[in-house]
Amino acid sequence: MAHIAYALSGQGRGHTSRAMAITAALRACNHTVTFCGGGTAQRILEEEGEQVIAVPALRQIMEANRIQYGKTIRCNSKILLQMPAVLDRLTAAFEAQQPDLLITDFEAFSARAAARMGLPILSFNHQQVVTEMEYDLPMAHWPAAALASAAIRWIAPSHPEHVLLTSFFFAPLTHPDRTTLVPPIIRPAVQARTPTHGEHVLVYYNHPDGMRHVLDTLRAVDTPFIVYCGDAPDDVTCDDDHITIKPPSLDGFLDDLAASRGVICTAGFTLISEALYLGKPLLVAPNHGIFEQTLNALFLQREGLGRAVLDRPLTPHDVKDFLKQRASYRARLSDYERCGNHQAIECIEDILMRTDSFSSSSRRSTFSASDAAGVAVQSPPESP
Repeated sequence: MAHIAYALSGQGRGHTSRAMAITAALRACNHTVTFCGGGTAQRILEEEGEQVIAVPALRQIMEANRIQYGKTIRCNSKILLQMPAVLDRLTAAFEAQQPDLLITDFEAFSARAAARMGLPILSFNHQQVVTEMEYDLPMAHWPAAALASAAIRWIAPSHPEHVLLTSFFFAPLTHPDRTTLVPPIIRPAVQARTPTHGEHVLVYYNHPDGMRHVLDTLRAVDTPFIVYCGDAPDDVTCDDDHITIKPPSLDGFLDDLAASRGVICTAGFTLISEALYLGKPLLVAPNHGIFEQTLNALFLQREGLGRAVLDRPLTPHDVKDFLKQRASYRARLSDYERCGNHQAIECIEDILMRTDSFSSSSRRSTFSASDAAGVAVQSPPESP
């Protein structure tokens, strides 16, 4: 069986959820997995008892649900000055452990270290839908798309053996010979929930400044709302009877998600995927300046799975119109491909089989594009 190094972005919780779900399946196949990461990912993994090769985590600085480019550049510039020392340390760690494959989920340092030693690399993430898919885009979003594409190409491996994309939308691939596209990766805790259709709408925002405006909007809509806010301060409160603010709780949040009749949130990939898996239509307002979220929102609306509010604040009319259209969104969800865990594991196993017979000095050059074309996307498991 193989030894896999699994590197993941330290920004947010979505990468960690995906990595833990896939790792559980890989370990069930008797593979050994060692993690590499920093930031939030390192903290969560270590709390779960995992050993993690620590690397600095690149960050996006958000204020009022808008990325702050100047602060983000200044923060990450300090980290990038450490790159030579980080790569030396990471290369030594990989050489000591001798993994057979590196899976990198949008982590900037690990692929550069793996390339030094000829370690095969599988790039496995959602972010690369921006660069590896063909799609029509309104001209107003072209500058943000160009900026995001440049950043993604810098972070993602330049010469991976294969690219494994996970997405709730499917567009033509730019390089279908070297790319596999599967439905979202759904963690077991979500799969274990049985969805019901209650009266409340679940609301999640990841920044308290944005949350204050959302609460003002919800006050004008006569519907029960259960609200969660990441890292909410004590002054984010609401006295309205139809709005309940709850503290962060993984089990409580998933229970409320499974019992909701819809979801209002930003356009992060993980929550969208889990809501759709549970059959919940969404009203999304992307974090400003994060083009990946804009693309998620555009495709969510194009696919008829929900409503998107772009480049302006959320209004009571948006919420009321979303609730009126909820039945049509739910009808579209009936044939939605919800879970790609099985297909992702098949792809990883295929990559391992193709690289297993090669020596570490020659692996990186012998995996051909024609071989990669043989990695098939299978039908998803039966939806709940």
